Amino acid sequence: MKFKVSFTPKAEADFEAIIDYIESEFGFNASSNFKKLVLDFATLMETFPEIGSIEVKEKNIKGLVLHRRLKAFYRIKNDRVIILRLFDTRLNPSKGL
Repeated sequence: MKFKVSFTPKAEADFEAIIDYIESEFGFNASSNFKKLVLDFATLMETFPEIGSIEVKEKNIKGLVLHRRLKAFYRIKNDRVIILRLFDTRLNPSKGL
């Protein structure tokens, strides 16, 4: 069964902010690699949404480390995977979910 993957508006804003940061600090190639990483993650979630670890059990929030400084938080609901947030520690290391 394939799951449908969607991003919340906050996750989309996280994605754009991280792209802007990476491109300004590390260049276009690095931001392209980041985009590919997130797209590969979304593709993986279509087939293997249970791969992440439970982060907030009572809210059914899972997390998966995509890169040493990047973590994705998501929820599985019926046949959908909802990407809630993308968290890059270089941007705001003191904030969490």
